[in-house]
Amino acid sequence: MASTKRLLPLDGIKVIEMAGLAPAPFAGMVLADFGASVIRIDKFTLKTNMDILSRNKRSISINLKSPIGTSILKRLICYDTDILIEPFRPGVMEKLGLGPDILCNLNEKLIYVRLTGFGQEGKFSNIAGHDINYLAVSGILSLLGRKNENPMFPLNILADFAGGGLISVLGILLALIERLKSGKGQVIDVAMVDGVKYLSTYPYLMKLTNQMWTKPRGENILDGGAHFYEVYKTKDNKFMAVGAIEPQFYAELLKRLNLDANLLPFQLDSSKWNNMKQLISNIFKTKTQEEWTQIFYKSDACVTPYFLKPGEHSREILKEYGYSENEIKEFSIKNIVDGLNYSKSLL
Repeated sequence: MASTKRLLPLDGIKVIEMAGLAPAPFAGMVLADFGASVIRIDKFTLKTNMDILSRNKRSISINLKSPIGTSILKRLICYDTDILIEPFRPGVMEKLGLGPDILCNLNEKLIYVRLTGFGQEGKFSNIAGHDINYLAVSGILSLLGRKNENPMFPLNILADFAGGGLISVLGILLALIERLKSGKGQVIDVAMVDGVKYLSTYPYLMKLTNQMWTKPRGENILDGGAHFYEVYKTKDNKFMAVGAIEPQFYAELLKRLNLDANLLPFQLDSSKWNNMKQLISNIFKTKTQEEWTQIFYKSDACVTPYFLKPGEHSREILKEYGYSENEIKEFSIKNIVDGLNYSKSLL
């Protein structure tokens, strides 16, 4: 009996992605991962592309400065394209004769996504920027970082990929639902500054309502101020992440660290947090990351290794599920499971 291919949620949806950096390719990749057919429009004569977010996509290289080139793209749009994603500064697509007024008129079902840093209008709209700039303008950068240090950005994850790429995908999915009712597409204006501000609703509201976020940067529960929400170095210079916020999780943390809660300050007494950090830091330095991982294994202390090595627990998991030592050794010999740490001489 022939197997039936499982349909993905976006099977049949066709996407044109104008080649760009980070957020737009990520949005296209997410759509492709869930079944959409994504064609990336690359610059003419470009031999290599730095885009590593090209999974499940196809590429066509078109000279869009040529009238024939733009006519090719228009034909792709008119034929049966559902979504167009463009990551250029305001006005670029209009100069090419490919603005939404033209393309949405050619295909009234088209969802036209305009992904920029600062939006289509405003004093910053036509200047260059990157993730760090969008974090700064949004205000969220002021909340990130340690006490008495400069604000610190979390790579380019927040604005580019969350505030830009994923917010674009959210807009696209909402537009697809709305199109089922109206039969028409729409223009989606995604500004990464706006996206990251939306993502930051929780900490902003916590500050406004004086809940948990009442102190300067780096002195609150979730921004590095608390000893129970922190990263600690181990004996072998690796790290363990601790996130024991709730009382029951905090009690489990103290238990696994062999600390008596009755002899310690109240968990939320922030005046004692620095002292508690030093105490817990000294304890974590007494054992290796692997030892701490075993101590907190299957506990509700919310403590995890900072970095999980592929195959690190292969033997442990196989034994847990009933495999014998001989079976495990055979898996290693036949290169079926990695991380079993058999000496070559024993094989």
